[in-house]
Amino acid sequence: MTSYSRRRWQRAERQAMSPRTSKSTKVSSRTSLTRRGDEKRERGSYLILVEGATEKGYFSGMRSRRGPQIEVDVIKGDHVTRVRKAVARVSDEYDAVWCVQDTELDRTLTDKMLHEARMGSKESKGGRKLHLGLSTPCFEFWLILHHDDHRKPFQTADEAKRKLKDILPAWSEGDTRFSDFAHGVTDACDRARELDREGDDHGRNPSTNVWKLARLLRADPEGPGSARS
Repeated sequence: MTSYSRRRWQRAERQAMSPRTSKSTKVSSRTSLTRRGDEKRERGSYLILVEGATEKGYFSGMRSRRGPQIEVDVIKGDHVTRVRKAVARVSDEYDAVWCVQDTELDRTLTDKMLHEARMGSKESKGGRKLHLGLSTPCFEFWLILHHDDHRKPFQTADEAKRKLKDILPAWSEGDTRFSDFAHGVTDACDRARELDREGDDHGRNPSTNVWKLARLLRADPEGPGSARS
């Protein structure tokens, strides 16, 4: 055996007697996903379905790094169709699904929306239900309450929008920023509850039960009602 062959044989022998062990640096995707899922459940997860840019701008602005997970989608169609579409989105993926709508001062329309939500929830899997956030005459009344304790009835939804514009001249439906209302959320909740303590007198003019949703999103432990109820 040549000296070169002998050295190769000795090196192979040493490697066989002392095999190298390598440590895997691969991160378990399952562990990572589980961690994110646990965090999501702990913080709460809410789907909010809205009819326009005003509501979308407001609720999207409520997102925070440590607050609940908030997903906001605009859904198309008339009032009843939007409620029907919202019912179809109810699932175990979210702690609660809310559909935020205007009543337009129309009692018959409001009853139809409530009926659609109630019947759809009975047919949903797991008995989970759709929550309706209704404002009379419109969502802009909820925004007004952040700045003013308004209690006088409105004749139309447009009148409420003009009132909000008087309070915030820079406001527009397509450019609603939560930052313009953030300081008044607590006041808005208190004022809305004074008008409708239980949040179910949707025919009252003016009124809104959006305070229920706002307290959930702000993780207020004193807030009445439960997203899982």
